[in-house]
Amino acid sequence: MQCNPFEILFFPNFIFKNGATPKPKFFITLKNIGNEIMVVSLPSSQDFVPDSIKVEGCIEYPDRFISCFCFLQNTVICNDTGFKFLKDTFIYASYVDTYSLAKLSERYPVKGIDYIIKGTLSKPYKTNLVNCLKNSQGLKRKIKKIL
Repeated sequence: MQCNPFEILFFPNFIFKNGATPKPKFFITLKNIGNEIMVVSLPSSQDFVPDSIKVEGCIEYPDRFISCFCFLQNTVICNDTGFKFLKDTFIYASYVDTYSLAKLSERYPVKGIDYIIKGTLSKPYKTNLVNCLKNSQGLKRKIKKIL
């Protein structure tokens, strides 16, 4: 499996680390570390953000335990492919984690079948997403150091 930073992948049958039931899932690679470990986010359409504070981009309200980046529905986020999420989609800082590239390659060997590359985030989204996560109180310390 070859995956570049800021690519959005779609897995028709993603197997979660915590053993949750596999399901279709998007995945955004944030950084590759020595072709062994990938820092990734698992975007979610689960909306825990009150409408009164929902905006595109970084949403940080530590007093409400909200720390996320929001992609608004039907907004093109990948200039190379025109990809957009069909629902408001969130990257919650607490969902950013590391994955072994070897294990992912073993589980998802065939590009186009086991996983589909949807596009690469456009430059403004890359910069804003990384800055948002680096400044987030909800991101694990070890991942902040990597980013």
